[in-house]
Amino acid sequence: MAHAIDQDRIAEAIAAAEARTSGEIVCVLDRDRHLYLEWVLALAAVLAFLLPFLATLAGFGPTAWRDLLFPAWHAPGETLPDIATIELYAAAQVLVFLLAFLLLRHSPFAQRLAPEPLRRARVHELALKQFLARGIHTTAERTGVLVFVSLPDHMTEIIADEGIYARVAPGIWGEADAALLEELARGDLTTGFVRAIGIVADILAEHFPPVERNRDELPNRLIEL
Repeated sequence: MAHAIDQDRIAEAIAAAEARTSGEIVCVLDRDRHLYLEWVLALAAVLAFLLPFLATLAGFGPTAWRDLLFPAWHAPGETLPDIATIELYAAAQVLVFLLAFLLLRHSPFAQRLAPEPLRRARVHELALKQFLARGIHTTAERTGVLVFVSLPDHMTEIIADEGIYARVAPGIWGEADAALLEELARGDLTTGFVRAIGIVADILAEHFPPVERNRDELPNRLIEL
């Protein structure tokens, strides 16, 4: 599903939100596809163990593989020596592992179907990197908030600086997360950001009202990766 973004609408929402608070809001949209290599390797290893094993149980073992691949080398059905059986079985496992890895890394299994805790940890890590890379931790009062969306993962992360967490609980961003995910499911990511920005602004305005010199310290635009 394509997700068209109205940059102007999001920028206006950020500017309006920051007019109500001394806090700063930064929005980042990550469109990059992430390869969960450990997940793909684990799946490939399981398939490399199971497929040759199941084939052997079904009567299509190393001797049958030899007859299929090299029919002129031996009489049909001639039993393989033990060492040759082991070598052929090991070679089959390596081949299945390599083929499975190459196929899975380009399939939905590499990202969307990876275990949720693994994806959640990766999205959190990416969001933290953006929090630091965008200088959100450098605001004068340490009152910056990152609203982060990983589009391929269909996950969101909201990270606030330590000046905010000194006054509000981390779980307070749940409503903003829910708004983002709801609109993401509908394919309207612009509205999702606008709704989340409004909710974040309500929280910031309550605890961090605007000051006399309300400087705009960070960009008021959606950053797309």
